[in-house]
Amino acid sequence: MAVSDRSVIEKLHVTGDRYVVWATVRALVLILTLALLAGAMAYQAPPQGRVAIGWLGDRLFFGVSPGLGAAPVQRGELFADELTPDSPTGRSRWTRERAVLVLPNVGAGSPLQVTLTAQGWPAEIGWQPTVTVWIDETPVGEFTPSVRWETYTFTVPGIAHRAGDLTITLQTSATLADSRDPRQKGVRLAEVRIEPASEPALFLPPAWPAVALLGWNAVLLYILLARLRLSPPLVYGGAALGIGAAAIGLALARIWMAAILQVAMTGLFVLLVIAYRQPLVSLIQMLVRRYNQGQALGYGLVGVALLCFGYVLLHAINWSAVIGVRLFWQTFPDSLLLALLGTALVALGLTYGRAGLPRLSDAIVDWFAARRGAWVVLVGFTLLWLGFEVVVAATFPYVGHADYSDNAIVARNLVRGRGWVVDYVSQFYTVYEGLTRPQETWPLLQPVWIVPFFALFGPTAWAAKIPNFIFDLILVGLMYAVGSWLWDRRVGVTAVILVLTNYLFFRLSIYVTNDLGFVVFNMAALAALLRSHTDQARRWRWLLISAVSTGLMMLQKPSGAMFALGMGLWQLSLLTHELRTLPTWPQRWQQLRTRLTPVVVWSALALLVLSPYLVRNMILFGKPVYSTESHDAWVLDYRGVSGDAWSEIYRVFAPAWGGPGVPDRSWILRWGFDATLTKFMTQVRELRAYLMPAWPGLPEPLAVLFSHDARKNILTPLGAWLALAGVFAAVVFRRQWLSLMLFAYTPYIAFMLTYWRTNEERYWVMIIPWLALLAAWMIWAGYDRLAAIGDRRWAPLGLVLALVAIGTIVAGSQADIDDKIRNEPRIWQQDLAAYEWVQANTPPDAVIMTRLPWQVNWHTERPAVMIPNTDDRALLLQIARHYGARYLVLENQMRVKGDAGRLLAPLMDHSNQPGMVIDGFELLYASPTPDFRAFIYRIPDS
Repeated sequence: MAVSDRSVIEKLHVTGDRYVVWATVRALVLILTLALLAGAMAYQAPPQGRVAIGWLGDRLFFGVSPGLGAAPVQRGELFADELTPDSPTGRSRWTRERAVLVLPNVGAGSPLQVTLTAQGWPAEIGWQPTVTVWIDETPVGEFTPSVRWETYTFTVPGIAHRAGDLTITLQTSATLADSRDPRQKGVRLAEVRIEPASEPALFLPPAWPAVALLGWNAVLLYILLARLRLSPPLVYGGAALGIGAAAIGLALARIWMAAILQVAMTGLFVLLVIAYRQPLVSLIQMLVRRYNQGQALGYGLVGVALLCFGYVLLHAINWSAVIGVRLFWQTFPDSLLLALLGTALVALGLTYGRAGLPRLSDAIVDWFAARRGAWVVLVGFTLLWLGFEVVVAATFPYVGHADYSDNAIVARNLVRGRGWVVDYVSQFYTVYEGLTRPQETWPLLQPVWIVPFFALFGPTAWAAKIPNFIFDLILVGLMYAVGSWLWDRRVGVTAVILVLTNYLFFRLSIYVTNDLGFVVFNMAALAALLRSHTDQARRWRWLLISAVSTGLMMLQKPSGAMFALGMGLWQLSLLTHELRTLPTWPQRWQQLRTRLTPVVVWSALALLVLSPYLVRNMILFGKPVYSTESHDAWVLDYRGVSGDAWSEIYRVFAPAWGGPGVPDRSWILRWGFDATLTKFMTQVRELRAYLMPAWPGLPEPLAVLFSHDARKNILTPLGAWLALAGVFAAVVFRRQWLSLMLFAYTPYIAFMLTYWRTNEERYWVMIIPWLALLAAWMIWAGYDRLAAIGDRRWAPLGLVLALVAIGTIVAGSQADIDDKIRNEPRIWQQDLAAYEWVQANTPPDAVIMTRLPWQVNWHTERPAVMIPNTDDRALLLQIARHYGARYLVLENQMRVKGDAGRLLAPLMDHSNQPGMVIDGFELLYASPTPDFRAFIYRIPDS
C-alpha cells in the first residue's frame, strides 16, 4: 500500500470516528430535551394518587424503626407493618407521637385535598387522643380518631404548599403502651390519598428534581438500548416509549412515579454495568497486567513494602521494650540461647552482604517451592497441628451442641441396631405419639462415618471425632494438589497452613459436625469438574470423580444441591458458548449431542449417589427432601436475631395443642414486609462482613460493598484483603476457575439470603479453602514481584513480608482457639455434672424436659423433650404429661429464653437450694457453685 493511500484511509477513519461521536451527542441531546419537555408537561396535570400503608413500597415515603427511644420520634418514623383484617387495605402501621410522611416531587402551588384513613385505640381504653395535621409546617386541621376505621379529609390551599415535596406531619396528643407491647403508639394508618381540591392554575411549576431524574433515566435508557446493538429506530423508539410511560405515570400517579424515578435510575445503572461487563473486565485485566510492568510501579511496591516492614518492626520494638526484657529474664538461661541465635542470624546477614542475602532468600523460597521442601513443610506442619487438635479433642468430654450431638446419637443407635432414630422431641410442629422417632432434621451421611469407630472403640466422645481428622488429612492433600495445579507448591502449602489454623476449622475438628466433610466433597467436586475441562486425555475420569463427590456433598448436607445446580449451569454455559461459534445448525446439533452427554452422565451419577436419601424421605415423610428446617426457615430471624427471637422455633405450633399451624411461606405476610426486608438485609450484611474486607470512611455508595466489622472476616482482615486482590488477579489469569466459582456459589448464596440464613459463620466454611488459596497466591506473587526489582536486591524484604503476612493471618485465629481451650470446658462443667446426677439418680426410661434435649440424650441416654417456648404453665405441663417427662433440667450453658424463660425465671434464681418447692417444682439438684448453676427439678402433676 502506498503512503498516500494509507494517509487517505487514516483521514477517513478519523472522520468516521468524529461523525459517530457527534451523532451520539446529538442523539443524547435530543433524548434529554424530549424527556425534560415530557416531564414539564406531565406536571400540568393536577397531582393525585394514594399510598396503601403497610404494603410493598410504602417505605419510599417515610422512615421505619423498631426503636423505642426519642430519636425515632424526632425523625417521625412509623412502626413495622402489620396484618390488620379489619383495615380497608388489610394492613396498617402504628404511628408514634410524631409521624412524618413525605410525598416527593408532588409539585408546588396546586390546591390539594389530603385524605387519611386511620383508626384510634381499642374501645376498652375508653378515650382517644387528638391528632393535629401539618402540611409543610402549616397546621391544616385536627381530628379525634374512632375505634373504627374512618377517613379524614383536609384541604391544603396552594399558597400553603410552596415546596416540591409534600410533607405531612401528624402530632398525637398522647400515646398507648402496655406491658405486652411497650411501643409508644399513636394511631393506626391504613392509607394516604391526595387529589386536586379545585380547578388547577393555567400553569403549574414542575418539580424540577423529578424532571431532572426523568432526564437522567432517559439518557441511561438510551445508552443501554444502544449497547444492545439495536437498530437506530428501535433505540429511539424504546427510549421514547420509556419517556412516555414515565410522563404518563407522573401525570396519573404522581406520588408513585416521582418516588420510583430514583429507584429506576439505580436499576438502569446496574443494568448498564451488566451490559458493559466485557469492557469493565478488560479494564481490570489491563490494570492487573500493568502490575507486572514498569519500574515506577515496582518501586512504588517497594515503598509500600518498606512502610509495612517499618510498621512490623515498630511493633516488634514496642513488644521488646514492654514484654521482651521481662520475658528474657523469666526464661533465662534459655533466652540467652535465643539471643545468641538472633545474633548469629544478624552476623550471617552482615557476612552475606547485599548480594548474599538475596541469594539466600531465593534459595529458601526455591527449596520451599521444590517437591521435597514443600512436602517437608506440609507433612511436618500437618502432623504437629493435627496432633495438637487430637489432644484438645480428646480432652473435651462432649461432642457439641444440637446437630453435633444429633450426629453422634444417630451413629450410636445405628451401632446398636436401632436404625436412623432418636429418642427426643425438639420442636412442636406436630404431636408425636412417643419420643422415639425417625431422625428428620439433619443429613444422613455424617453418622455413617462415625459408625465404624463406635463399633471399634465404643460410643465415646473422642471416637465420634476420629472422622474429623481423616477429613482433615484428605483436605490437606486436596488443597495441596489444587494449589500446586492452579498455581504452585508454595501456594498449596501456604493455603493448607492458613486453613488448618483457622478458628472455624479448629471448631470443625473438635466437634462432631457435618461441615468438615461437606468442605472436602465440595472442593473435590469443583476441582475435579474444572480439571475435566482442562485435562482432555482423562476427562471422563475427572468427570466421574466430580459426579460422585457432588452426590456425597449433597448427602453430607442437602444444601449442596445449590452447588450442584450452579455446577450444572456452568457446564451448560460452556456448551452454549461452543455452540455459538459454529456457523450452521447441523453442526450445532451434532456438537450439542456430543457435548451434552457428559453433562447428563454427571447429573445422573450425582443423583444416583443421592437417591438413597431421597427414597428414605419418600418412605418416611412422603417428600424427597424433608427437614424441620423447612418450617424453621419461615420463623427464624423474622423477629430479630436475639436469643428470644431464636426461641420462636420452639413455640407450640401444633393445632392439637392450640398452636397456629405449621409455618410456611405465607407467613411472610404474617410477619410483615418490614420483617422480611430486615431479615434479608441482615443476611446480606453478615455475608458481606464474613467475606469482604472492611474499609472505614469510604463514601456511602461504595461503603455498601465492604464489611462493617473487620473482626468478622472469616479469613481475618489481612486474609480478606489478599483474597479480594486475588479475585481481581483471577479475572486475568484464572478466568475459567473464577467463572466456575461464580456459577457454583451464586445459587447457594441466593438460597441462603432468601430462604435460610447467612448469619452463622459455619455456613461459609466451604469457601475458606478457596479464599486461602487466593491469599496465598497474592502473598507469593508479592514476593516474586519484589524479588524481581533491582537485580533481586529486595528479595529478603519480600520473604520477610511473606512470612509476616502468613503469621498475621494465622495469629488472627489464635485468640478464639485459646478461648475455646481455656474457657469452654468450664462452661460445660456444671452441665456435665448435672447429667452425671441424672444418670446416677433416675431410671433408664426417665424422660427429661430440657432446653438441650440433644446433649441430655447423648450424655445420659435418657429420652428427652424440649421445653416449649410458652408462657402458659398449663400447656407446658400438658406437653410434659403427654411425653411422660418427670424431670426438668435447666442447664447453665444455654438458659431458656423467650416466654418460657420468663415463665421459669423463678426456677433459675441462683439462690435456690435443693429441697425447695417453687411453683410446684421440687428442686432435686443444683450445682454446688455460687453462680453459673444448673438445676434439676421434679415436674409437678398439675
